[in-house]
Amino acid sequence: MREFYEFDEQQYGRRGKAWKYIAVAVIFTMIGAIAMYYISPFMNQNSRDTAMNPGQEEQKDESSVSDNNDVTVPELGAKGDLFISGDNPVVDIAEKVSPAVVGITNKSIVTYRDWFFGEYYMQEQEGYGSGIIISEEGHIVTNAHVVQGAKEIFVVFQGEKQVQAQLIGMDANSDVAVVKVDKKDVEDAEAKFAVARLGDSDKVRPGELAIAIGNPLGHDLAGTITVGVISAVNRTLVVDQKPLKLIQTDAAINKGNSGGALVNSNGEVIGMNTLKGSGTEGLGFAIPTNEFLPIVSELIEKGVVIREGDKPGLGIRGQEISNEDSEKLGYPKGILVVAIAQNGAAAKAGIQPGDVIIGFNENVIENFQQLKDLIDKQKVGDAVKVKVWRDGKEFTLPVTLEPLPAQ
Repeated sequence: MREFYEFDEQQYGRRGKAWKYIAVAVIFTMIGAIAMYYISPFMNQNSRDTAMNPGQEEQKDESSVSDNNDVTVPELGAKGDLFISGDNPVVDIAEKVSPAVVGITNKSIVTYRDWFFGEYYMQEQEGYGSGIIISEEGHIVTNAHVVQGAKEIFVVFQGEKQVQAQLIGMDANSDVAVVKVDKKDVEDAEAKFAVARLGDSDKVRPGELAIAIGNPLGHDLAGTITVGVISAVNRTLVVDQKPLKLIQTDAAINKGNSGGALVNSNGEVIGMNTLKGSGTEGLGFAIPTNEFLPIVSELIEKGVVIREGDKPGLGIRGQEISNEDSEKLGYPKGILVVAIAQNGAAAKAGIQPGDVIIGFNENVIENFQQLKDLIDKQKVGDAVKVKVWRDGKEFTLPVTLEPLPAQ
């Protein structure tokens, strides 16, 4: 007979073994529950994606195959969350969005006439503005007036690294232009090249935080941050006889800010800064993102924006050569090309400043009215023949007419 002890070791041993099994079961149950808690959102998301978008991958592959060689518009704007701090969003925005805002230098040739000696002179000048990187391929949106008349365009990244850019297209009517750089030319691109995240400007409300980023007064003040609020939306202003739909803000916008970013509290670009009220403070305006994006896509795809009722043009600025000028300078009568629109019809055809237009579709040209009347009989996209005199030689160039900016 087993002796009795106040503390029964055998009974304790049997109970101890049972509690061990129970404890192990409880632990594994808890581990499983925790694992399911973290895994289930991904499982649910996958199931939702499959249920809502069956065959999406196959559709995407089919749509990516093009039957022609048209230019493909890249994905515009960065994706994903910027994780902007709610405590002081301006600091985060300054750090994370500023690399997507660049400086733009416009080098152009201006032609002057010395009326005393009757001679023409050409002089190089520089203009400055800002731009917003909108694609990984290096597309940058800016104002048309920033690059208008440019012979060369340079983009200035953080750290004052200049990279030559190509003008993809511009639309003077909306004051929107697109230039492009080769990302490989950007030194330390990982640190200095960032694609802006584009917001929905239709959701912007008066009173919201507004941050303007750009290069006021030139590249010496690159990356300047100014803060204010959205003062008003859907403002329609007539600029150079062209109506523009704009966002109004009291964030400081100055000369050189043109083409820079107007950003909301989430770090999203909601507008492109374009002008300030003349002689006023706290009165700035930006082109809404939803207004310039369709134009950007068309410029990337076609190089121009064609609207119903557009008038055709050569894209030149000229000076009539009178009989007196012809005798004095030894030039033929016609239209002296003083300047050409970069990437315009004349520029693409090879017409240069200093050329004299003396013929159009087999017609002799001696004055502006003759040239205008003949062009007005054409339409945008028509191919015409322009006869040019250059350095004593005459030749004919084929030109495809493009939309003439509204006057």
